[in-house]
Amino acid sequence: MGWERRGNNRYYYRKCREGDRVISEYVGSGPLAQLASTLDNLTRQEQSLQREQMQREREAIRALDTEVDDVCAIMRVFTYAALLVAGYHTHRGQWRQKRND
Repeated sequence: MGWERRGNNRYYYRKCREGDRVISEYVGSGPLAQLASTLDNLTRQEQSLQREQMQREREAIRALDTEVDDVCAIMRVFTYAALLVAGYHTHRGQWRQKRND
């Protein structure tokens, strides 16, 4: 996006993508084009801030996910130990009580 010089004049164009092609949209020149340019810059900055915020939120969720996985692994070990002490064993992935033959 930006200003393009054609001859001695400057014109503001917006670039937008339609499929694989980039289309230039003529906005104008002069004060109205300057205002559109400023508005486009503010919009881009806002979108950038939103992307950064989303990235921070994703990283926080990943960190929390890792902590939950660690707690689950520890609880799995404690559960396994408690069942072994209580006289259970695993048979084809299922916990069963040992026979008293």
